Amino acid sequence: MANFFVLPREIRDQIYELVLLDPEPIVPWFYYNQRNKLTRGLLRANKTVHHETSSLLYARNRFDLTIGTPENVASFFARIGRKNADHIRHIYVDFPRFLRVEPDNVTLYDVSAGILAKIQSSCVNLSILTISRSCIFDMELNIEAQDNPKLATEALELVNTHFRAITSLQEIIVEVYEDRPSDHIRRRMESHGWTIRTTRHVEVESSDRSFGDDAPDGYGHDSFGDDDDDKDSYDIDNDSDYWRRAAD
Repeated sequence: MANFFVLPREIRDQIYELVLLDPEPIVPWFYYNQRNKLTRGLLRANKTVHHETSSLLYARNRFDLTIGTPENVASFFARIGRKNADHIRHIYVDFPRFLRVEPDNVTLYDVSAGILAKIQSSCVNLSILTISRSCIFDMELNIEAQDNPKLATEALELVNTHFRAITSLQEIIVEVYEDRPSDHIRRRMESHGWTIRTTRHVEVESSDRSFGDDAPDGYGHDSFGDDDDDKDSYDIDNDSDYWRRAAD
């Protein structure tokens, strides 16, 4: 390992980036694949490597918390510790979820609002928040169904108030499908300074691929390496120090 530190810091940083930076958002609860094994090995090397890589791992990756429960999210931040949570810059969320969108009664689900509040209190340097397509799709349908422009304004103002409570935010990205219920809702989103990112809605055909009985939805054996040992699903809840390793 000593020979590694003979390399110039910029070369070491390039190696760190190859190992630690994931091209896709990281779902903390399903982070088991070949890259994960490399990441764990690197973070366990020694304290110098911990020091040089922790900010890179958390600041340069995107974290997808869209399928997390309040307990999952709280556990994740507890595991990585305050220092590492402070490095996080970009999170994907499943917010807002409306309980009701009715005249004189626009309310959010407590679970949805609670997760965003936990992110707000844990990630003080968060700069980018990306909202999931499915969440925005449901929100647009709920608002459009009321056919009430005043109600649409009220609902979006409520959501924007929650977003702007995260004072470090520099960009709010709203992922939407190309097909839209109505232009006026998206114009109101843009009026709040949200960035609209459009994609085509493609129907997913059924697949004959066989998934393991214990694999979470959307994760099959293709997520693992060729080694048979890799086909045992990685359970982050049983790896007590994985996410807080860099906090040492």
